[in-house]
Amino acid sequence: MFIIAQLAAAALMATPSIPASTAAPARAAAVCITPEHTGTFRVTASKIDGTEGVPALLLLENIDGCLEATFVTDGSSPAAIDHLSKSGEALQGRLNVTGSETQVTLRFDGTAVAGSIVGKRQTWKLEGRKTS
Repeated sequence: MFIIAQLAAAALMATPSIPASTAAPARAAAVCITPEHTGTFRVTASKIDGTEGVPALLLLENIDGCLEATFVTDGSSPAAIDHLSKSGEALQGRLNVTGSETQVTLRFDGTAVAGSIVGKRQTWKLEGRKTS
């Protein structure tokens, strides 16, 4: 029994320790959008004619110097807005809330946000303001 304990101790001492990495993983520069607007935005998504308004939250976060966007509604799970890009003053991306891809376009004016979600069958307009 004593020999087994000595062998186990020797094996542990011989195993080189691997230092834990504290550096954050690097992101590819081509997909990283520098955040100009961050925070929580309370928005209403409605059809183009203003009917069927659905309250939602738009979360814009600065994660390691890159913009991360999440869209949260009451009717489905939170969904990441990916493939973010900027075109002039517009922030664009792809959203998958109901199993089909849609294109999101957002424009900011001070604390206000407006935009659209365009899918194959429906188009929704977004309007809201920054809450935090």
